[in-house]
Amino acid sequence: MQYTPKHKPWKHQELALERLQDKKFFALLMQMRTGKTKVTLDDFVRCYEQNQVDDLLVIAPAGVYLTWLGAIQDHVNDDLVKIMRIKAWSSAKSKGVQEKHSLNFFVNYYDDDEGPRVFIMNIEALGVVKEAQKAVADFCNGRRIYCVIDESTCIKNPNAKRTKLIMETIRDKCEYRRILTGLIAPRDPLDVYSQFDFLQPECLGYSTFASFSARYAIINKKSHMKFGSKFNYTKPVGFRDKEELALRMSWHSYRVRLADCYDLPPKIYEIRNVELTDYQERLYEELKKFATAELEDSSFVTAPQAIVQIMRLHQILMGHTVDENQVEHSFETNRIKELMNIIEEWDDGESKAIIWCSYDNDIHSIVDALRRNGYGVARFWGGNRNSREQEERDFKENKETRFMVATPAAGGRGRTWTQANLVIYFSNTWNLEFRDQSEERAQGVGKSNNVLYIDLVAVRQNGAQTVDMRILKALRNKINMASVLSGDGWRSWVI
Repeated sequence: MQYTPKHKPWKHQELALERLQDKKFFALLMQMRTGKTKVTLDDFVRCYEQNQVDDLLVIAPAGVYLTWLGAIQDHVNDDLVKIMRIKAWSSAKSKGVQEKHSLNFFVNYYDDDEGPRVFIMNIEALGVVKEAQKAVADFCNGRRIYCVIDESTCIKNPNAKRTKLIMETIRDKCEYRRILTGLIAPRDPLDVYSQFDFLQPECLGYSTFASFSARYAIINKKSHMKFGSKFNYTKPVGFRDKEELALRMSWHSYRVRLADCYDLPPKIYEIRNVELTDYQERLYEELKKFATAELEDSSFVTAPQAIVQIMRLHQILMGHTVDENQVEHSFETNRIKELMNIIEEWDDGESKAIIWCSYDNDIHSIVDALRRNGYGVARFWGGNRNSREQEERDFKENKETRFMVATPAAGGRGRTWTQANLVIYFSNTWNLEFRDQSEERAQGVGKSNNVLYIDLVAVRQNGAQTVDMRILKALRNKINMASVLSGDGWRSWVI
């Protein structure tokens, strides 16, 4: 059967699909914004329709794995989506008796006359949750599995528990294997070993990580004294023959750089999910109940009343709240961690990015995290009025200052920051004008490079949406929140 994609692929995606044809083990080394998820789904459907595979297994980091649910709806033909059985792992849901039965039925029972099963798993759970490990192992039994590891640098450490688990219990059960990443070895060429070893053992010419590192790393032997005893250890101090390694990788991969893509739209949008911590989950649920009770007590709810409650919920998602004495409290979230994951994936050593945030706390947290990782940072917000013009010049002119961290209220108008090709919304507000204006800072007349816009969106541990997603949907659909929140309009946002 001749497969026809739901949406026509871009030229570089067509080339990727040509390279994937009849390949059981392959790497898509495609930079962010080039559409590697669509290519993978098109390839899976093609393999399925040609009776080469039965089911799809996707393993990805926590901030990415749920985005595959939307990608399937966007890129897989509607007729096939209707007959797919799709399940995404949720640690919170897996604790319930009903969900346990549902999961057990999904991974263990299938009918050859039905459509494909799709199991989407986050790598973090797979590394530590026994139920997740068993579910994936059962899912792979007795069927021809097309397995994808998205952002495959998550298995770069050959000694990590989750890497070993995948190699020992999943890899050989999967008929087709794919790894997806933009920068396969952003810091260390040795990171490629485990990723390619998942595709096919010894495909790079070495059967062990030790022999691989001995070939491509310059090793320095050191020793130190501890508790009166001498300990010897080795440390890579450099690398050699990178061209040879790149050639070996090219036999099993297709690489796409943004510079090679001329048909991409000027703006590309993505969402990265950030799961709430246990503490956030508890606070959010308590405040949601309080907000619901308070709004229901009013005979008529005005938009300002609803927005106050929504923004209180939103602050919890950001990691801070104000108590009844107007004292602000901060607490840990997964947001900074996901931000740094995005940056590691994107970082090519020279590109620049803008990070927008809505609260002063966010500015401090982001700047501290970036500087701890050695990045040059400029700021543009109300707290640095005396220095922000100079910091803006540094961002524009100094190649070492690669990040602009700003609030839309301060930097959202009248600024030209076209040096950036990545814009991250660490947090949004309900202000539609702020969003529209801030998006345009990275755009400019004559700019040839497209810009990727990534929104961090908090999700409940059971996968349910929060006010974060509702705010984003309103902004992207050009909806003024104040126009829909009065009366009973608040219910769909808070409840």
